[in-house]
Amino acid sequence: MNMISTLISILSIFFGIQLASSAEAQAATSSSIKPLALVWYGPGACKPSCAHDAASVAMQAGFRVLKIYPGFKNYERFKEAKLWVQPGGKSTTSAQAMGPELMDQVRNFVHEGGGYVGFCAGAFISTAQIGTSGKIGYGIVPGSTELYLKDDPPGHLIPITTEKGVRKIYYAGGPQLNITDAELNAAHGHVIATYADGKVAGVELEYGKGHVAVVGFHPEASRWWKLFRGIIHDPDGSDQWLARAMIRYAAP
Repeated sequence: MNMISTLISILSIFFGIQLASSAEAQAATSSSIKPLALVWYGPGACKPSCAHDAASVAMQAGFRVLKIYPGFKNYERFKEAKLWVQPGGKSTTSAQAMGPELMDQVRNFVHEGGGYVGFCAGAFISTAQIGTSGKIGYGIVPGSTELYLKDDPPGHLIPITTEKGVRKIYYAGGPQLNITDAELNAAHGHVIATYADGKVAGVELEYGKGHVAVVGFHPEASRWWKLFRGIIHDPDGSDQWLARAMIRYAAP
């Protein structure tokens, strides 16, 4: 009987520890759930680079990622999300694939306090009109956008002035932002990057209760994306620090 009692005691202690450890693990997991970022992966988001690297910097910044495709209707996820990321690619193609309903959801999401980060095409689509296409954009950034470099070769490094000085950053047919100081001030915004000729290359500002950060180039571009485009050496190294800073501003 003594042996049986001892065995029962040992098992009780063992399972008690196991149960306690499980409870602690569940508590730790629930307390460390990362905020949610919604990333457009549908048509218009160039693959694999644009969408993948946009999602990658969001994860680097501490977010878990939900990939969004055409036909997405689970708008309850917007209540859970803290950030929408619009990758580079073809802005008008993205807008058409998303449709007015989903674009309205994104616009309302930001207005009610969500964050928006847009790279290249994500900057084009952020204004009321997408570039000079005549197509309707989000209208969350005042002013207008237009292609910065016409007849430009596909993807290369160009000088961009940032808070860290002039850096060579990957550019692939992105916009300049035609936005006035008055428009920026009204939106409590500021310029975060300029092209070599002084044209605005990126801004951060407020829209409703939300925050918006857009640039006309690709700070999120990974080394592998650059290699794919034949860029063997980037003299400044990675610029993903800027993409992560944009995310921190948009979804603090």
